[in-house]
Amino acid sequence: MDSGGAIPSLPLNFLCALVADSGADDPPSRMAAEHAQSMKDGQERRELLEALLRGPCGSSAPSWLLEAAVDSDLARKPPQSDPFYGPSMDLALLALSHSSCTPQLRRESLRRCTAVQLGRLGSAEAGGMVADPVAEALRERAPVPQRMTVDLLETPTDAQLVVRQHRLHSTVITAAVDLLPSYPLVDEKEGEATSTWLERQDAAERAWHTMWKQVVTTHSEHHRLLVEWSDDKDASHVIREHLLGSIPWDVEPELLAEVAKDDLASFPHAVLTTQMCRMRRDGATEESVKEHFANDLAELIPEQRKRIDRILSDDEYGLRFGCRIAISRIASAAEGRWRYILNPDQAQKYGRPHVWRASQDQLAFLAQKFAKHAAVALELWEPDREAPIRSAKDLRWVRDLLQHLPVVTPEVKEKARMICREARRGLAGRRDYGKYGLDSDVQQARELLDTIERMTAETLTDPGPARTASLGRPDQVTVRDLAGAPDTVLDDYLRRHPGDDSLVERALLAFASRAYHRDLSFADILTRHSDPQRALLALTQNLRQLLGGGPNLREAWVDAVLNLPATETELIRVLPAWTALKARGPHGQTAHPAVTSVVRTALGNSSEAWQRFATSPASYAGPTAWLRLGDLLDAAANGTPWPTPPRK
Repeated sequence: MDSGGAIPSLPLNFLCALVADSGADDPPSRMAAEHAQSMKDGQERRELLEALLRGPCGSSAPSWLLEAAVDSDLARKPPQSDPFYGPSMDLALLALSHSSCTPQLRRESLRRCTAVQLGRLGSAEAGGMVADPVAEALRERAPVPQRMTVDLLETPTDAQLVVRQHRLHSTVITAAVDLLPSYPLVDEKEGEATSTWLERQDAAERAWHTMWKQVVTTHSEHHRLLVEWSDDKDASHVIREHLLGSIPWDVEPELLAEVAKDDLASFPHAVLTTQMCRMRRDGATEESVKEHFANDLAELIPEQRKRIDRILSDDEYGLRFGCRIAISRIASAAEGRWRYILNPDQAQKYGRPHVWRASQDQLAFLAQKFAKHAAVALELWEPDREAPIRSAKDLRWVRDLLQHLPVVTPEVKEKARMICREARRGLAGRRDYGKYGLDSDVQQARELLDTIERMTAETLTDPGPARTASLGRPDQVTVRDLAGAPDTVLDDYLRRHPGDDSLVERALLAFASRAYHRDLSFADILTRHSDPQRALLALTQNLRQLLGGGPNLREAWVDAVLNLPATETELIRVLPAWTALKARGPHGQTAHPAVTSVVRTALGNSSEAWQRFATSPASYAGPTAWLRLGDLLDAAANGTPWPTPPRK
């Protein structure tokens, strides 16, 4: 057979299949090998080389084939859009893992690799035959880690580039994290102001935290390895903090519980510090304070005792800091690393909630543990004129405590009411609008304050969703309140107030303000109304006045209406025209068939009507985005002037 004529004319997929079923000495394999050697490097050649290595050359391969496979991958360039994440190295990995590959070829090939290519070769699919040399090659390149700087986020080290690759072999990631930049210590420049140095140090620390967040986010399968590796290192705290607060939904449940338990173990130390500092503040000597708390101090490790000693002896700054540390620590935890565990519905991406590896029961258990520690801190709360309650952070932990504490005693409620009274005074001095517009922190603080006051006014029985459903009186609850409630909370609230059509209508409008619902549908809410079709028509006719907002709210409303089991023509005609025309139908249809049907019926076979409709003033945004479909269809069909947008 003439390989020069037959083989190239075959389709590549057929040629590869033919090679896979042939032996190393069979004519198809020999001719395919000759063809592969004569081909220019490219995707077709790569596929043919892979077919040879996986097929007839699987047990024994010539050196030219192994070198060609490696060279083909090494020559590939990373995309310009993401130079830190290169193309696949699967073909090179197949060659370097081959039993015919010599150690010399393996070492020489790895020396030619970029750091990104090393990371791609050090994947979980790599056996020890490749993973060990990859780790060694990385160590040769950067034997000593450097201190972290801000610039290293933009110009990363080889170790940083390796850990940016997904699904690394355990040997490779262990070598890489050993070589990552260490905790930053910025040198102070001659003549530099202390404030400037502190800003540079703070920026470097933020960069270090960002680097580790990238690591734990990329390597969820290695979370336990990272925790155990960092036990005696500076990175231990930041790794645990990210597991608990940045990506808790992606952490294995048992490990999440361990990290949470370790974090809570530090809270009693903060409480003890506050108690000792307040006793000292109130006139006791250092010696008498230590004597009074001798049994508690005996249970601390030496470093913790030294820290308390430093705080107690610093009358100017330390004592004041220590008097507030129990409250500030619990507030910071609720605001930061515990926020998603306490409020799982807030853990979203593109409007869709993350899927948690931990169960709802496990999250509820952890939340209750946190609430019990927060209740201890609550007992120590006291008004502070020099630090008034003026932000959402000062109130979020109180809301979370009331929501998750197994038993809310009258004492807890009264303390929470005291905080609310102080918050009212503190927030009275803040404006809703700052220099650049709406001050979101003031807004959040006021909303949290309203929630806490409602919760302390009601009888709180079971913790969790039932408590969150304490939205207040139905005649006072707003669309915004309902939109912020999780599905289970909204469902519970509507069940507890049956027969209230006005409440149901606000809940329908609130549905459009929330991008994703898992447990409650628009149709579920609508069925609770005494006259669903009338209500839906009235709400849609007055949508601009009742809902307002941008295109996303219109799209959510139109999608909800069109996804109902049946949508009447009259209702479709009052939908916002542009949004209705852009709506897709079920199963990926380019337009919704119900909308198409209404348009065809209205315009019929009149080419003039179709031409007029094509030039209608309907738009994606602005006042004309609220023009109703039926009004535009009538104007196009009758040749009358275009309607004006509905009033606000």
